Amino acid sequence: MRLSLLALPIALSLFACSADESAAASLAGTWAPQVAKLGGADLPIAAFQGSNLILTEDTYEFAGDQGTYTRVGSGKPAQMDILGQSGPNAGRTIQAIYQLTGDQLKVCYQLGEGARPTAFESPAGTQVFLVGYQRVP
Repeated sequence: MRLSLLALPIALSLFACSADESAAASLAGTWAPQVAKLGGADLPIAAFQGSNLILTEDTYEFAGDQGTYTRVGSGKPAQMDILGQSGPNAGRTIQAIYQLTGDQLKVCYQLGEGARPTAFESPAGTQVFLVGYQRVP
């Protein structure tokens, strides 16, 4: 179940790469997780069992988890709220920050009760989940 909870934030982070209107379109596509950390510890990519994040302009799908995302504000780092609609994160709202650089997407999710992350780090003892993705051609 813990892996399922991690799947949604990964997918959602890929959807919202920048604050402008073209950002959502640039996020659309398939993204493969490359590196991940949870609570300061490395999470093996094998834990995702080959699942990729599939994004449209405003929806995500990852390992049976589906929902939508909304970009929030216009500050830096870029922020988004992810809303699970079906799967393990159904009914949950996950706060995240993201950064898109070429075909690389970095997303940092708050999976716990804490505040939205402000930096791309996953401190020990937290429920902050950091994932780096690569666009799949």
